Amino acid sequence: MTEVQRLKSSLKWICSGIFSLMIITNSVYSQDFNNDVFSFEFRGERLSNVLEKVAESAGLDLVYDPVLVHDLYIHKRIHNLSMPELLQEVLTDTPLDFITLSTGTIVIVKTVRDDPAYGSFSGRVIDSTTGEPLPGANVMFADASGGTSTNRAGNFSLNRLVSGSYHIVFSYVGYEPVLKTININPDQQQREVINLDPKPIHISPVIVTSHVPQMPRMSGNGETMINNHYWEHSGGMRNAIQSLNLFSGVQYGLPMTDLHLQGGQRGDHRMLLDGVPVYNPYSFGQMFSAFSPHAINKVHLHKAGYGVQEGSQIAGLIDLNHDISAANDFGFTLQGDPLSLNTRVDVKIPIGNDSPVKIMSAFRTNYWNIYRNPTLDQTLREWDKVDPMIMNLILNEDRDFVTYETMEHNSDVRFHDYHLASRFRLNTFHNFNASFYTGRNFVSTDLLAQSFPASDLPDYTYANDQYNWQNLMGQFSHNWFVTPRLDLSTRLSYSSNSFEHQYLYGNSLDPAIPEINSGAFYTTSDAYRAIGQVASGGHLPTQFNENDIRHFILRSDATYNFTRHFTINMGLQLDRVSSSVNLSDLFYRPIQSDQTSVLSGSYVDGRFTIGEYWNVNIGSRFTYVHQNSNIYLEPRAGVQYDLPHVNSGYWSFRVSGGIYWQFINQFDITNVGPTALVPSFSIWSHSESGQIPKAYHISGSILFEPADHTSISLEAFRKWQPVAYITSYQNLFSRQTTDIARFDAFAESTSISAYGGGIRMTRDMPDHRIHLMIGYDYSISKINDHSQFGRTMPAPWNEPHRFQGRALWHIHPAVSTILQWQTVAGRTWGYRQAYYDFLQFRDSHYIFLRPEEDQLSPFHQLDFSLILKPSTGFSDLELRLDLVNILNRKNVIDWGLQPTENPGEFDFRKRTMPGFTPSVSLQFNF
Repeated sequence: MTEVQRLKSSLKWICSGIFSLMIITNSVYSQDFNNDVFSFEFRGERLSNVLEKVAESAGLDLVYDPVLVHDLYIHKRIHNLSMPELLQEVLTDTPLDFITLSTGTIVIVKTVRDDPAYGSFSGRVIDSTTGEPLPGANVMFADASGGTSTNRAGNFSLNRLVSGSYHIVFSYVGYEPVLKTININPDQQQREVINLDPKPIHISPVIVTSHVPQMPRMSGNGETMINNHYWEHSGGMRNAIQSLNLFSGVQYGLPMTDLHLQGGQRGDHRMLLDGVPVYNPYSFGQMFSAFSPHAINKVHLHKAGYGVQEGSQIAGLIDLNHDISAANDFGFTLQGDPLSLNTRVDVKIPIGNDSPVKIMSAFRTNYWNIYRNPTLDQTLREWDKVDPMIMNLILNEDRDFVTYETMEHNSDVRFHDYHLASRFRLNTFHNFNASFYTGRNFVSTDLLAQSFPASDLPDYTYANDQYNWQNLMGQFSHNWFVTPRLDLSTRLSYSSNSFEHQYLYGNSLDPAIPEINSGAFYTTSDAYRAIGQVASGGHLPTQFNENDIRHFILRSDATYNFTRHFTINMGLQLDRVSSSVNLSDLFYRPIQSDQTSVLSGSYVDGRFTIGEYWNVNIGSRFTYVHQNSNIYLEPRAGVQYDLPHVNSGYWSFRVSGGIYWQFINQFDITNVGPTALVPSFSIWSHSESGQIPKAYHISGSILFEPADHTSISLEAFRKWQPVAYITSYQNLFSRQTTDIARFDAFAESTSISAYGGGIRMTRDMPDHRIHLMIGYDYSISKINDHSQFGRTMPAPWNEPHRFQGRALWHIHPAVSTILQWQTVAGRTWGYRQAYYDFLQFRDSHYIFLRPEEDQLSPFHQLDFSLILKPSTGFSDLELRLDLVNILNRKNVIDWGLQPTENPGEFDFRKRTMPGFTPSVSLQFNF
């Protein structure tokens, strides 16, 4: 373009501005501003507002075409600049300039230049101390003109950027945000690694939810603030997922119950480890999880309305990530408590200048044969006492009910798990990852009970209850940031779980035990040993239940960044799932079912940034089930709007929803043994028919920070499942209906609905020494149970009201205390589960048909923890004292019925949770 052409173009824009000018002030005389200086701070304000403030402060005439300044925002801090310097600084990163007329009027004009030249800015966001990538970190322009977030490998890309200067904010939950200025030259492809410094952590592991602020709150002194509300749970039974119940919609933490997400039943969510499903990741009674707490550092929690990238699951997903964060070349951790011993080893092996291999190995085991925790041992004794109602029905006795007193008791608790994870960095943007996990949980109890009133010959009853869970998981993944626009990742994984449950019983009337009938024994110990020998020989009635599931997955994902306003994510996935179910014929009809399913899936998801702080996700999954030749579509969408710079504080709003299918299902089978330790056991299966469980989600949430260190979060959800699977006890007890090899031999379809909401209020004191939280959840789940009860009713897992509070006080850098309280009210289905699912099918005399009226008393628990971290010079030491249930509440799990001296009359017998439980643990980090 020649100088003449440039001059003509400039005159054209000047004339356009004059013809449609806007007069900002009433001043009509010339004035020299070169000697005056001005200071301003603009935080993402509209350019029109900025010009208005400048004109008003300086008292000048300023005109412009409103079209020129439309959709432009300014993020600047200006200190002691003259008016020409101020205007030049304000307009630096815009396509605008200014001229001063002879009258003194300043006219905003469009900068005349050649066609714009573009560049790109991409990179990876990592933890500054460990070098670990941070997936899901926000990368936003400070002027609110768009942005993106990092993918699973922590990579981001901003493309088609007009050459010039940009201010970009990088933020992530649990880290200090960074405000960075970059300069983009024409045709430049700039890559950088962005380091974020971690904040002090008050919860382990860190839990990340789907709704996080897009921009950090900016304080008056220029420092950045983001939610700093991370909590460390109290209690001696620490595990990798215990802290989830601090979040709205997560129902977890009560012994003898499972984890439920926003009213979904037990198998409607999926637990993942490094993105790989792990089945039955719990021990008996929720006393401890299957994962070592020292192997996990982060949990991504996906609830109602989650996106298409995460997968297909009706209730949601919980993705745990292995911790490969060692910053040093070698590290060692040793921790012990009354139940387990934990070790962890970290090694970093340098290969080349910038290609280290990081390896983390963690192992946990218990030592029940050496030391039996008194509280747990007593709990096991209480939980497996003989239930006379069920025992009488099994024996088919016509005599009056009798009571049973435990004479001999023994228990065995064994668990261990091993984690191995590694990362090899070929270069900054090319990585290989691998992880392996195996774990086993075994629990066994056996007892000898004597009935009263006793006859001439003692009436002995023996029972043995065994549970064995075994998990295996392995995965290998590859991530490559190919170009500033394209990111590719591939993962191959395998997961398996096997479960075995054995229940056997016998009594002195059994002909297999003639010695007891002869009265040859003088002590109950002799009788206990004799029956145990007969039982080990396989001569007593036995219920054997077995379930295996094996899952192969090959997955590939791609992220392509078109512009700073639009990113697309795509993926392909191939699943092969095999499962088998085997129930022997004692309490239920025999079942032997085997299924194999092959699923081919894909997804596409687009992320748009629109206008000021609008973020939109729209996408769908497509799954082809080879067994029935059907394709299942799952369209989903989410919208988030952030208002970080309003007088009332920081506001963030999110609405999301869609359709969700579920191709692998979990079933709870009620444990009907008269001394059963846990209410039910779980099996996994999948349907080969066209009846695939389906759900519709809609959820909304609000994050509000009225001031620094204070936040309020609210959420609400509504879920409807027109097709859901539940256990069919009518089929399990039937001897004539359905083939024992078919899926519906133990399952039936129904409908479930759930709705609710929650609120959390958190407050950090300005010195960060005291952290407070209080919360409330309301949730209603209803299930259509016409086959068993003839109506729609509250679900057995329903907990309508949950209150909780937390207080963390850093008394001294080496001393901290935690106080936590929890109340759960409105629990129903008060009797043991076998009363509802077994008694009424076996004998019409026992009717328990109104479970919604059998309401348990509220659950209350108050815990206190004291944590000491003295400096030893050669290692990091942690001494922890946990006082669980310091009020010694006898919270009720369920009821049973106990016969009285009056025939036909019964008393309640309450099975309770452990009372006051002190615990001490010691940990060394080298």
